[in-house]
Amino acid sequence: MTNIIKSQAPSVYHQKIGDVIVSVVSDGGMQLPLWPYFELDEEKGKEILNANFEMSPPYLNNNCFVINVGGHLTLIDAGAGMGFGVVVQNIEAAGYAIEDIATVLLTHLHPDHSNGLVQADGTKTFPNAEIVVRDTEYEYWMDDRNMKDPSNEIEQVSFQMAQTAMAPYEGLIRTFGRDEKEPVSGIQAIEAPGHTPGHTAYLIESNGEKLLIWGDIVHNATIQLNRPDEKLVLDVNPELAIVTRKRILDWAAEERLLVSGMHLSFPGLGHVLKEVNHYIHVPAFWSSQL
Repeated sequence: MTNIIKSQAPSVYHQKIGDVIVSVVSDGGMQLPLWPYFELDEEKGKEILNANFEMSPPYLNNNCFVINVGGHLTLIDAGAGMGFGVVVQNIEAAGYAIEDIATVLLTHLHPDHSNGLVQADGTKTFPNAEIVVRDTEYEYWMDDRNMKDPSNEIEQVSFQMAQTAMAPYEGLIRTFGRDEKEPVSGIQAIEAPGHTPGHTAYLIESNGEKLLIWGDIVHNATIQLNRPDEKLVLDVNPELAIVTRKRILDWAAEERLLVSGMHLSFPGLGHVLKEVNHYIHVPAFWSSQL
């Protein structure tokens, strides 16, 4: 009897950037409503998605990245956890042991990027890892006084989950400031504030090749590349997020950078083309060879 297939095979994609091996590991994803794009008319949102052959409500992918620099393994973002994420399974499918992750480097502390650090029983997911995050990001989420609206349930949960994710790593958290351009050897920090105060993109560069991992510069590429001024309810500073988005997209287009991001369709690798008033993400060709 033929088995009925109910899920995808492990979602892993390896890409060489010079001497560095980057493994994109999916954390899965889910459909989310359009209301977080709080200035976008829902019917217009559906129209944009339909015109680009995308489902509505849109699907939010969640990607993480294992960066192998000379045998030192850095995981960029830890996924969602909460019983939704599959990043641990896919790290193992990529050929790595969870115990071998030496560093978890965070783009920011929203729960879909950091909650995978902690298991349901409150213990560490990555037993031997140091957690590295920009100082302004860490300081913001560790202090409840930074809540703009303490009665806002989404904001309450975001602060609570960030603090819960960090708790088991006490003594193993290292923050870095603006002057530290390479917080982890072989990985450059690119300031990208707005979505959160210390939101950071990371640039991998080796032997003349480059990959920009841009974090949450866009959440839905169909919407925010076509309409780069669209804000998200989770943006801590929506106006700055727009400025940062355009700056990063312009830079990626001008420099013809290979890019990927946490919410681009897996594995997200591609390039950015700039048009008159919008951008296009051109996926890189899939290859069976490194």
